[in-house]
Formats: sequence, structure tokens, C-alpha cells
Amino acid sequence: RVICVAMSPQSNGIPSLDGWWGSPTATIDWCEENYVVTPYIAEFSNSLSSLLISAAGLLPLFLHRSLWHLLETRFLLAFLSVSIVGFGSVAFHGTLQFRHQMWDEVPMLWTVVVILYCLLEQNTREPRFGVPLSLGFAAYALFATWATSQQDGSAQWFSFHTLFAACELPALFLVWRFFAGLDSSEVALRTLMKRGFFAYLFAIVVWLTDLNFCGQLQLLPAYSYWNLHAFGWHVLTSCGLYAMMLGIWYHRLKCVLEVPVRLIGFFPPRLILDEKQA
Repeated sequence: RVICVAMSPQSNGIPSLDGWWGSPTATIDWCEENYVVTPYIAEFSNSLSSLLISAAGLLPLFLHRSLWHLLETRFLLAFLSVSIVGFGSVAFHGTLQFRHQMWDEVPMLWTVVVILYCLLEQNTREPRFGVPLSLGFAAYALFATWATSQQDGSAQWFSFHTLFAACELPALFLVWRFFAGLDSSEVALRTLMKRGFFAYLFAIVVWLTDLNFCGQLQLLPAYSYWNLHAFGWHVLTSCGLYAMMLGIWYHRLKCVLEVPVRLIGFFPPRLILDEKQA
């Protein structure tokens, strides 16, 4: 295929290359220049770093194979949905096509709903809100999916980020309230949750910086190879999500379901059965 330089109206004014996938049809073209590494991947660094998001969802399942019998459906869905977001992000950044953008954004909407459900139903053995909460969240996710996938341009951009933030911000508040209210004896869990929470907050700051100061950042040497969206947002959200989800699961197992588990390790932290208490 012939590769030619083009200016995309969605590219923040950064020259892009029209590679294997053609001109971008997504409603956003990120600050990384397109097709600078290979003509087959639009945003190489953003695509590669997206695999870390998948790892954040799959690693807890891999590391805790011996605990699968203790894994409630809600946490299985949370871990798997995060991994799906990562693979969707690979497709989105790799092609910059609208249909692949939906592979990233629609799973994000469902993932944040699942995580919010986990947080709201965290502290009781039996469901506190029951079927109405599940149905309400499912209806919300279906509406958000429609609103995100059936629009284009700035309307699509606004719809997705508004509907995502409507669940993301309450979830972050619940995480903060959760670790702030932990008993002082839970030093390891408090540390893990704080680390995950502030990693995610810093990731949002990095995401906004890359989005709003693209022109200035592009003046930095080889910025497209180490850009903040790839090695800031993707890396930090991966670390933050892994830490927060693992901490919530650990707390539920130990403090709610009274399973004798211990939190060990630093990178990556993981859970083991406490044989002395078993």
C-alpha cells in the first residue's frame, strides 16, 4: 500500500501517515504520530502498552489459580472485563478505526459498572441491593453502549466520557472511603489500596496532560515513542486497577467471607491461603 502524509481533522494538528488501515475514522486521534514504526500499526506505543491493561485483568486469575474456587462471579467478570478492555485498546490504537474504538470504549463502560457493583456489594455476605441493582446497572450499560456507539464526532466523545465518568467518579470515591475506613491493623491492605488509588488518579492527570498539551509535548525528542498516553495512562491505570481490584477481593475474602487468606509480595502483590488459620 502507498503511505502518504495526511492531516487528520481529529489528530490535534499533528501530521499523520495513512498506513495499512487507511485514514482514521475514530473520533479521536491521540498525540502519538501515526505509523512511525510500521505501516501496519497506527499508534505502535499506545497499542503495545495496551497489553498491560489486559495483563492487569489476566494476572490475578493466573497468579491465583489455587483460589479459583473462592472467586465470586462478580470478581471473575471484573478481571475478565479489564482484560477485554486491554485487547480492545490494542485494536483501537492499532487501527484508529471507529469500529475498533468501540471495542475499547464499550467494554470500558461495562467494566466500570461491574467494578462499581463490586464496591456497592462489598461488605455483606448476601447481596445488599439484590436484583434491582444488577438490572439497573445492566440497563445503564446498555444505554451507554447505544449512546456511545450510535453517534460520531464531538457528540460521541462527550457521550462516552460523560457516561463513563458518571460511574468512574463514584467508584473512586467508594475506593477512597473504603481504604480510609480500614482498621489501622490492616497495614498491607491500606498500603495496597492507597498505591492503586493514587496511581489511577495520577494516570488521569497524565491522560489530560497528553490530551491538552499535545503540541508542546510533540516538541520533546522522539515523543511518539514514549508518549504519556502509552507509558503514563496505560501503565498507571494497569497498576492502579490491579492493586485496587486485588485489595477489594482480599478484603471481601478475609473480612466478609472469613476465608483465611494473606496478602503477600510487592510486585506483584498476591493472595495466599493462610495454612495456620485454615
